[in-house]
This record gives sequence, structure tokens and C-alpha cells, in this order.
Amino acid sequence: MQTPSDSKTGPEAVTVEVHEAFLSKGQTFLPEPSKLMELREKAFGTLADDKIILNPYETFYLVEKNRIRVLNEKTKKKLSLQELVTKLSVGKPAIWTKYLVYRDLRDRGYLVRVENKGFDFETFGKGATRRMVSIVFEGGESTLEKLAQLSARANSQGKDLVLAVIDRRTDIVYYTLNTESFKGEQAE
Repeated sequence: MQTPSDSKTGPEAVTVEVHEAFLSKGQTFLPEPSKLMELREKAFGTLADDKIILNPYETFYLVEKNRIRVLNEKTKKKLSLQELVTKLSVGKPAIWTKYLVYRDLRDRGYLVRVENKGFDFETFGKGATRRMVSIVFEGGESTLEKLAQLSARANSQGKDLVLAVIDRRTDIVYYTLNTESFKGEQAE
């Protein structure tokens, strides 16, 4: 069942439809994808078996923005954002911190896709350049060699590498790297 919800208050209030999603076996999905073209056009979800499957970051984001309401598929009980984070973070201890980067990128107008080839996310849709995003935690370990490898891999795909450095206060700073950053004159 879909119901309207006000996303703004005041004279310019805009009615936004809140879609029902379901959590089943650790996965969130939206039925009836033909009615959800607006979400698909904004690069949310993956089409599979006449459903739109949402990854955990998309689920958190759409719940937080009041675009979906997630129900337990068996009990039909509405799940809070906190309950969803608990259920979807099993075996993924950094999921909330990574979500903060995902949300920040989305809020900045980027379309964000989850990557699993050594990068955390790929961004596109804002300008011509696609970017591979790797999250670095303040105080975490990384080496120039690893950064050079990530940058070379991104550049070989015609993309920039962006490091999203997140500190203990959850402030995020972005740095763009390219292979040229790691080339230099050899020491004599």
C-alpha cells in the first residue's frame, strides 16, 4: 500500500509517495517495479525476478528520506531504521560508517553504486567523470602502495579514485587521486 507523505512543510509542501518495501532473508525488496520508475531512474536498486532489490545503503537512505517503509515480510510489522541497521549489519561492522559516506554522496547529487572490486562505491551522474570511492578511516592503516594500486585500477577503467576520509566525529573529506599522483622522478 502506498500513501502520500509531506516531505516539506509550509506553502510549498510537496507530496511524495512512500512505497512499501519488505525485508526477507536479510534482503530488502520492492514489489511491482513497473510502478517505481522514479526510483529506478535515480539508480536505486537492482531489477530481479519482478522485484527491485535494495542494498542496505539504499534501504537506509530511502527509509531516512521517508521514501520507503520497510515491513517484515512474514509479520508485516514496520521496521525502524535502527532495527534495519541491526538486521542488515550482521557480519558487516563498518556498515553504518560506510552508509554515512553513501548518504553524503547522494545528498551531494551523485548516483552511487556499491562496488566490490576493492572499492566501496562508484559515483556517476554529476558531470562526465565516473569516480571510484574508497573509504579511509581516520587512524586506520593504508599504504601508498595500496593507494597507488587502487588509483591505477580506477584509472585503467577511465575513472578517478576518490578517497573518502572519515574522522572520529564522522566528518568526511574527499581527496581525488590519479596515477600521476604517484609517479615522480626517481631518486638518484
